[in-house]
Amino acid sequence: MDKVLKIIFSKKTSSKHLPEALRLAVKLGGVVEGDYIRIKLTIQEVFNLWEWINALLNVIDKWSGFEIYYKDRLCMVNKEYRRLFYALQEIRSCYHTNQDNPEDFEKCNPGWGCNKVNFISLGMKSPGVKMWYKYGHLVEPDTWVIDKERILNEVQIEIARKHLTVCPAFPNSRIQKVIDQLPNSFILDEFWQVEYKNEMVNGVLTKVVNSIWYNSEFEKDWFSMESLLAEINKETISPFEKGSDDWLDWMMNKGYLKI
Repeated sequence: MDKVLKIIFSKKTSSKHLPEALRLAVKLGGVVEGDYIRIKLTIQEVFNLWEWINALLNVIDKWSGFEIYYKDRLCMVNKEYRRLFYALQEIRSCYHTNQDNPEDFEKCNPGWGCNKVNFISLGMKSPGVKMWYKYGHLVEPDTWVIDKERILNEVQIEIARKHLTVCPAFPNSRIQKVIDQLPNSFILDEFWQVEYKNEMVNGVLTKVVNSIWYNSEFEKDWFSMESLLAEINKETISPFEKGSDDWLDWMMNKGYLKI
């Protein structure tokens, strides 16, 4: 992992807090270069060493010799570097609040496995977010083909933008498996509405498919419970007889069934 964060501060300061800054810099692997101390960190190190970094910034961020770079870009205007730290702080808080076991990501979200992966919804109706089934195209007369590659790409962009992989419980292997469980295609029955838009095609104004909407109150079950158990939680086997009340309770507690 690249050292994308760089912190620089000068030793030539009259601040009485210089010894504390130097002590913290040593903990963070800082090196002396002339009159300056330079610290280089990966995003994972920022996450793991948050308390020391935060303490150092609280000491030096008003010093005239202080600079901080993210991916070689100076981030001093309006303390924009704080946006990165706020994002990482939220992930740390989420992890320490919600996780008893680093592998127990069902507690975070039974879908993607992480509450912060929310740009694309796996449900049927979620106001304000993109629905998974909107990524696709129509094959006449009524077959909608899902663009799983585009869904994966969008999710990966969100994960990278939010630095979510620094979380010890982030379910890297789950993302592809969840997408694989989505249908490759389905028939647009009476529960679906097709939306069109006008677009120039070969110089002719043509009515083309723009999107689809799910109209029913009935939530379709696109996922096979047996497949989810086999692919996502291979090591977890229900101790109860399939179909029994205890089995249903166990499945709901694991997030495989919803009321």
